[in-house]
Amino acid sequence: MDLRRLRSGEWVIALGAIGLLVALFLPFYATGSADATGWESFAAIDVILALVALCALALVVVTAAQRSPALPIATDSLVCLLGVFALLLVLVRTVNLPGDADGREPGLWLALAGAAAIAVGSAFAMRDERLSEGGRHTDLTGRPAPPPQEIEAIPAPRP
Repeated sequence: MDLRRLRSGEWVIALGAIGLLVALFLPFYATGSADATGWESFAAIDVILALVALCALALVVVTAAQRSPALPIATDSLVCLLGVFALLLVLVRTVNLPGDADGREPGLWLALAGAAAIAVGSAFAMRDERLSEGGRHTDLTGRPAPPPQEIEAIPAPRP
């Protein structure tokens, strides 16, 4: 596993996934006498959000472990779709409060930011093609590589 293979998009995904998982344990809604956490507030949405966060963390592990960029890019597209779905779920629950809730708590906002970070980070990770900067040669994973060999010019054959 090589953390140098992680692009900036994957680091954003990792932070968003950790934020989303932590947010589920924080208060989401104020309900009069007590606050309800993400796990207490939802019936199935909490499990879906946890699975999306775990898939996002799995993407980071896959990207760091793979030598070829093909599998991480394919996984990025799947996580992007899941991130947009999670963002829509949290956005709906932000606008539409449950019946007994009378206020929004910081956990809800952290979940919204985490889901947005997963969606945006995966979109940026898909776009990052790891092109070498001028004078600095890299392989497909972004790790330093030796410069290509010079091409030897051979004169054309005479007729």
